[in-house]
Amino acid sequence: MQWYVILLIALAVVAVFAVVLTLVPAILIHKAVFGSRQDKNPEFRYFTPEEFNLTTECVPVYYSGIILSAALYSVKPVQECERVVIFQHGFGAGSASYMTEIAHFAKQGNAVLAVDAYGCNNSAGKGVKGFYAGAEAVIAAYIAVRKDERLKGKKVILVGHSWGAYSVTAACGTVKPDGVVAMSGFNSPAQCVCDSMKGMGGMVRSYAPFVRGWLSVINFFKFGAKGNTKAVKALEKSGVKTLLIHGEKDGAVPLKHSPAKLAKGGNISVLMLADKRHNPYNTVAAEEKLAELTGAHKFESREEAKEYFASFDWKAVTEEDEEVMGTIDRFIANA
Repeated sequence: MQWYVILLIALAVVAVFAVVLTLVPAILIHKAVFGSRQDKNPEFRYFTPEEFNLTTECVPVYYSGIILSAALYSVKPVQECERVVIFQHGFGAGSASYMTEIAHFAKQGNAVLAVDAYGCNNSAGKGVKGFYAGAEAVIAAYIAVRKDERLKGKKVILVGHSWGAYSVTAACGTVKPDGVVAMSGFNSPAQCVCDSMKGMGGMVRSYAPFVRGWLSVINFFKFGAKGNTKAVKALEKSGVKTLLIHGEKDGAVPLKHSPAKLAKGGNISVLMLADKRHNPYNTVAAEEKLAELTGAHKFESREEAKEYFASFDWKAVTEEDEEVMGTIDRFIANA
C-alpha cells in the first residue's frame, strides 16, 4: 500500500474521531439544556395576577399546531389601554416568574400579553427545543395581537429578560414592533450555551470551544437558518427603536457577548448598570436576596427546607429598581 494512501486513511480516522469527540458531546449538551421542560419550582412562591388586582383573560397564540398558554393582563378595559406590551420570560418557570414586572407595565396603562414558550410552565411540550423557540413564541404573540380587533392600531412594544431578551430581539428579524426593551440578553444562541459551559468548570468547560459549531448545526436542523439568528444583526437590520439594559456584574451573560456591548446604530440606546447582575430591573438588595435564594442550601431535613422557603421574604427578592423601571416606562411611552 502506498504511503499516501496510508496517510489519507490515517487522516480520515483522525477526522472521524474528532467528529465523534465533539458532535456527541454537543448533542448531549443540547439535550441536557433543552430536552426537558421548564416549570415552576415547587419550593418557590409565585405571585398571582389577583394579588396585583389585574384583569386577566386567555388569548389564543398559535404555534406549530398547538395553542401556547398566553394571558392578557390589564388594570382597565383592554380597549382603553394606550398600547400593548408583549412580555417574554427568561429560562425557568415561564411568565409566572415575572408577575411583578407584568403588573408594573399594566399599571402604566398598557395591555400586557405574556406567553409561555413551548415546553414552559403552562404551555405544552416535552422540552424547550432551543433558544429560537422563544423568538417563535414572540412572533406568534405579535400575530395574535395584530389579529385582535380590540388591539388593532395600538402600538406594540416587545419587552424581555434574559432568554426573553434574546427572543424579542431575534423576533425583529420577522416582525417589526414599535419598540423593543431587552434586559440582560445574549447575542448568539450557541455562544450562550458555551458561556454557560465555561461557568461549570472542569471537563465541561474544556469542551466549550469545540462544540459551538455543532450547536449551531443543531440549531439549523431544529429551526432552519433562523435558529442561529444574532440578536444584534436582527436589531440593526430592522431599525426598530430599542433600549438595551445590562448589568456589568452579570455572571449569566458576559457583557462582551451581550447586544448592549455589541449593537450599534441610531435606533439603539443602552443603559449600562455598573452595580447590577442578571436582573437589573431589580434593586441591588433584591439581586443579593435572589443570590441567597438560588445558592447552595444544606438542609438537615425536608421539614427544615419547607420552613426556609415558607418563611422567605418573596417580596424582597422581587423589589424593583424604580429608576430603571422608570427609564423603561419613558422609553415605552415615547416609542
